[in-house]
Amino acid sequence: MTKTFTGAVLLPGDAGNGLEATLSLDPERVTLTAGDSQLGSWDRADYLISPESNGSFGLTLGGETLVFCPDSPSEFSTTSAVPLAEPADAKKNRQPATSLAETEDSYVDGAIANVRPFKNPLDDGDVSKGFVTIMTLLAVAICIAAVVTAALV
Repeated sequence: MTKTFTGAVLLPGDAGNGLEATLSLDPERVTLTAGDSQLGSWDRADYLISPESNGSFGLTLGGETLVFCPDSPSEFSTTSAVPLAEPADAKKNRQPATSLAETEDSYVDGAIANVRPFKNPLDDGDVSKGFVTIMTLLAVAICIAAVVTAALV
């Protein structure tokens, strides 16, 4: 049974939208088309699909390498039996857990580690020079008033 997927094809390392393409998979062949033009068709022995980042997949077709970004990465992953790639930061932070309690503790610890105090994004954390000047003048005025009041009493 042939499954057809729409998406974009790019050369490795290229950025942008790529070429709109259709990839047809059946148990023995893969066919790549763009619009009305067939770009190629390869036997099972001549193609390899591997997971890339951000829901894209590496296609090695007859020795050439392309990147396929399907419109539905999860459906493509399920049908082609190629798992979606984990995000890069998840791979380096992943540690095997031996029990459910340890897994839950690691999630809680991770959440606690990411708690940040609320801060106004426009506030750079420094008190302005004008505010310090006004507060200093106000403190001096209060001291003078206290001295004058004490002298009059």
